[in-house]
Amino acid sequence: MSKKLNYFSDALNVVKHFVFLFIVFLSAYLLELLSFGHDPTRLVNLVENIAFSSLLYSIILLFGKQKLFKYIFYGLMIFTVFEGVYFLIFNAEFTPSAIFIALDTNTSEVGEFIKFNINATQLLYTAGVLASFILSWRYLKPPKNKVSNLGRVYLVLVVFFGIFLITRPRIYNYNAPYAVVHSFFKYNSERNLLEDLNAIPNPFSNLSTYPTGKNTHVVIIGESTSRLHFGLYGYYRNTTPKLGELKDELNIFNDVVSGDTYTIGSLVNAFVVKDSDKAIGNAIQLMKQAGYKTYWLSNQPPIGIFETLVTKITMSADVSHFINSENYYLPTPYDEELLPKFINALDDKEEKKIIFIHLMGAHADYAYRYPKSFSKFPTDLKDKKQNTINHYDNALLYTDYVVSLIIDVIKDRKKPSTLLYFSDHGEEVYDSIDFAGHPANGTFSFNMIEIPFLFWTSENDKLSNDYLARKFSLNDLSHSMADLYGIRSAEIDTTRSVFHKSFVERQRVVWDTIKVK
Repeated sequence: MSKKLNYFSDALNVVKHFVFLFIVFLSAYLLELLSFGHDPTRLVNLVENIAFSSLLYSIILLFGKQKLFKYIFYGLMIFTVFEGVYFLIFNAEFTPSAIFIALDTNTSEVGEFIKFNINATQLLYTAGVLASFILSWRYLKPPKNKVSNLGRVYLVLVVFFGIFLITRPRIYNYNAPYAVVHSFFKYNSERNLLEDLNAIPNPFSNLSTYPTGKNTHVVIIGESTSRLHFGLYGYYRNTTPKLGELKDELNIFNDVVSGDTYTIGSLVNAFVVKDSDKAIGNAIQLMKQAGYKTYWLSNQPPIGIFETLVTKITMSADVSHFINSENYYLPTPYDEELLPKFINALDDKEEKKIIFIHLMGAHADYAYRYPKSFSKFPTDLKDKKQNTINHYDNALLYTDYVVSLIIDVIKDRKKPSTLLYFSDHGEEVYDSIDFAGHPANGTFSFNMIEIPFLFWTSENDKLSNDYLARKFSLNDLSHSMADLYGIRSAEIDTTRSVFHKSFVERQRVVWDTIKVK
């Protein structure tokens, strides 16, 4: 009988060590229920949090290093807050995709993101989680007495059971530390791949060129621009009055989508040329190998934790300028400040040139993307959502001005030229769901990928409606630009060029599972 009491007493002693962990994660879960109601995935996340933290604590106890766990405990607190707030904002788990974007985000963008997305519910949730962790550690701190030999056996069982749980795909995908480590290695792998590609001087085989009658090409890359809010596509507000005046000169493609819902994912896919899924080089290298002088002019900050992956690609260009430095000051430079750099590039006496212009466009926070003179739609309303929509539409009104201004500058030079404008991805602005933004997972609407895609030439070349109605994805952009600029190589497929007569429509997929009609 005494042995049974010992078994029970030792087991109870071990349980006492874990009470504070159960309390904090159950408290966080209850706060989530109060904040957004029941969601089955958060219950799985609760199991993962308890299993992972219990595994770590059991190992700490086995080695007699209880003092060390205090630092681990507060690290778990930070991860718990991030997971919960991320879910509150995006209705999605804190995954490798989220971390991947964070690694490619600069401090200025972080500040804007917080200001744009954080609300009272998220602040209250954060305060509640922090309080539960701090109070649990203070008042429910585990006993300092050593664990008996039998207790150590129980701890070993907890370790094995914890390992069993967190190695299940259904569980470890919810583990924030795993997401951070996995994404860090993935990010570095992508970065190294792009660096290796940049180091190859002429990566494309059997390259040839043919005359197109035009040697100056401009590619404008917008930011977070939804086709739905673009006046040229029938939006009820005239957010594109300047481009509307040029409508007869424009080829307006009606069904183009981005390859992803965030900049890095979309533009890396758009610019990296692959052959049977093997990366060969990027579009800028292709243009250079074909004899074009290449320019990259950007109002996007070039620096993330390292450089951004997009910056890695742009380093292939002969000339690159970034006018938006990383800082905490808002607003960032307006897009028209790229004009002097653009004019210098346009007036370069090089015979063949391609100028890429990367706008800040309608990047959140939308209020900082346009001068006051473009505040056509009021933003001092009591309805905060309507204010956000109006800020966004004002930002597009300004983008319309900048793009049309660039076209006017090209016209003044009276040289055979082309201009291509598209956005890196779209944006949801309370149109089909109660959300504004473009997360990399979780919350999704087709507005996040449906983008404007415009083509202009100095000779007013017009494409037939059959071409303009083609279902196209930015994933095939490099093949289209090569075709447009008279470049052929073994790696270029004209059936993937939206400008070629042999174009073949392909199934367009976002996030590996969402099929676009």
